[in-house]
Amino acid sequence: MSDAPAVTPTPTWGEVFPWFREVMAEDDAWYVGQVDSKTDVGTARLAEAAVTRLKSLPVGRLFPAVRRVERLDELGWPKHRLLNALHRGGCFTGDDLSYMVIAEMLSWESVGPIIVKQILEVVALEEIRVSSAR
Repeated sequence: MSDAPAVTPTPTWGEVFPWFREVMAEDDAWYVGQVDSKTDVGTARLAEAAVTRLKSLPVGRLFPAVRRVERLDELGWPKHRLLNALHRGGCFTGDDLSYMVIAEMLSWESVGPIIVKQILEVVALEEIRVSSAR
């Protein structure tokens, strides 16, 4: 019997974000790799896919871990204007954001696809954090 702690395998992008396989081209199969590789590129691709192909869906359908966030200001926002945009849109908790449809976010005043993508990148990082902690 070994005294070494059990090692939890790092999940793949497709395991953490099962919807992602369906929206990516088969020839762009980088998402089969582990989440810990290419995190910045991966979260950017996730956000891009959500904004361009899945805008009719609520954020919580794509990123269910966001519901567990009590206050959105607890997340690591790289730019304060992202949090300001969420607050102006009526999102103060993860639960608020989880019900927000991406197309509605795109219609907020002074918010366009770039801001929404940046918001979703932060939400994707939270999904990865929660998934890796399981």
